[in-house]
Amino acid sequence: MDAWSKKKGMMRGTRYVTRLEPLEREMLGESASTIADALMDRVRSAPKDELAELTGMTSGHADAPDNPALARLLPSFFKDGAEEVEGDASLMRQLNETDIIRNKLLSLRVVADALGPDGSVNLTLSESEARLWTNAVSDIRTYHYQQLQTLIARHGEDDERCVAAQQYMDWLGGHLDSLMFAMMGDLDIDDSFGDDFGDEPGNPEDRPDGSR
Repeated sequence: MDAWSKKKGMMRGTRYVTRLEPLEREMLGESASTIADALMDRVRSAPKDELAELTGMTSGHADAPDNPALARLLPSFFKDGAEEVEGDASLMRQLNETDIIRNKLLSLRVVADALGPDGSVNLTLSESEARLWTNAVSDIRTYHYQQLQTLIARHGEDDERCVAAQQYMDWLGGHLDSLMFAMMGDLDIDDSFGDDFGDEPGNPEDRPDGSR
């Protein structure tokens, strides 16, 4: 896996670049497409709310998804038993889930567009695209993590499908970490900082004033 690097240019501004192997490009693009399809199916299957349509409000499902991987991607707004009023969690999901899905789809679209049929193994992202990319890859890891747990429960962690899935999870983690490090950049730390705070105290006799 090639690490992400940060490039600065007068004309195009800050860009983040890397190169994927063909198989990496294919798998990441397929993941983005699969999860986007699952999210869109979730929106399409939401029950119609006539009042919401009349007022222009968005309205989604009141209950969590049956698909464990999708449920992990769209968790409840409350911990179990933490609702102050019965039905709060359902109402919050109904009012907010569609907007949450919309934002996730916008992030996944950046990945899908870059890695689709006309995509390239050479990636170049703007700063805004890089932020959306990190969101999308984080969601992809969350979705596949739950799928991996289901596989392990059924077949054991030594099963070849589980081993392959874990390797992909490890790659996703490295890919995401690399981009985030590139986005943060080098930390500007004064070389003399350790003289006052990081070094072990020496013998007081070695100090000019002999102080402790």
